[in-house]
Amino acid sequence: MVVRLLILSLMMLCGTGDRAHAGAWPREKGEVFVSGQVRQNADTLDDVPMISAYGEYGLTDRFTVGTKLDYALATKEFTDMKVFGRWHMQDSGGPWLAAISLAVEGTEDDPYLSPAFHLGRGFDSAIGPGWLDVEVHANVSILDASVDVGAFALVGVKPHARLMAMMALDVTPMDVGTQVDVIPSVAWQFKQGKHLQLEWTHALDGAIKDEVAAGIWLEF
Repeated sequence: MVVRLLILSLMMLCGTGDRAHAGAWPREKGEVFVSGQVRQNADTLDDVPMISAYGEYGLTDRFTVGTKLDYALATKEFTDMKVFGRWHMQDSGGPWLAAISLAVEGTEDDPYLSPAFHLGRGFDSAIGPGWLDVEVHANVSILDASVDVGAFALVGVKPHARLMAMMALDVTPMDVGTQVDVIPSVAWQFKQGKHLQLEWTHALDGAIKDEVAAGIWLEF
């Protein structure tokens, strides 16, 4: 029971970038999670970075709402905007938790709907408690009804009371093919409910990408 509760608390802070959310784990009613992140292309460190902000609110014990904004400092424009709702299925007491969500996101010129299915579970490992979070989503264009399917998976462990280490795989459909990124990250709790996060994104397939990012997570 103690391990299960610990993993639940871990999942409330798992993720990378706009994935810094609870996934299949429900956020308690009235609970707030916010994060901010600065992202920089590692090959062009002189370029102006991107910034993003993300927030979630537990509207009920099983329904979470949230929003995300990505902003390009170079062009002073929002490159992505998102609002969503996520419904968590009843916990049957088994090892797996599940949720479904629906988001409206994109830009004014390219808006789309994104329904998603979330699945997660906790586990024990030799170096500490761990968790797995999987998401499968579809991007449905509001303008032309085209549909693309993507996926995101994250595995994390907590080897120390204040340290989380995570590895994620992000598969995103693109106009010219599929983008596959691997995303290792770490998060350090410097105060109760406050974490500092570092991550690196490297492209395995698709457009060449090496990005570094730093962020902060706040929960209250």
